[in-house]
Amino acid sequence: MKKSFALFFASCGIVALSSCGGGWTEENKTSMKETCTSLQEIVYPDDAKAICDCYVDKLVAQYPKADMTPEQTSAVLDECSADAKKKAEEEAERKMQEMLNSMDAAMDTTTVPAQ
Repeated sequence: MKKSFALFFASCGIVALSSCGGGWTEENKTSMKETCTSLQEIVYPDDAKAICDCYVDKLVAQYPKADMTPEQTSAVLDECSADAKKKAEEEAERKMQEMLNSMDAAMDTTTVPAQ
């Protein structure tokens, strides 16, 4: 789902830029960062701004004419969100382990001793 989300976002960004005649203006960059941030806040609320700053900065550097494809923009977004994704996965794993430990502890206290 995150991959389709990224491709959708990338496609929207490309359509917005190409409809303006291509290239990057300050308005394009600001709009792209704002849209990116509002969407990334859904997935990575603590890291959305940093991800989107990275994303737009890299797109501008790699594609100064804004002539990138959805696949290229998706790859840049994946690169910029890699640390946040890893952090989210580690946090989910930690919470899962805590839950399992809690369940194990509850099972230990409810076990009836053998007679």
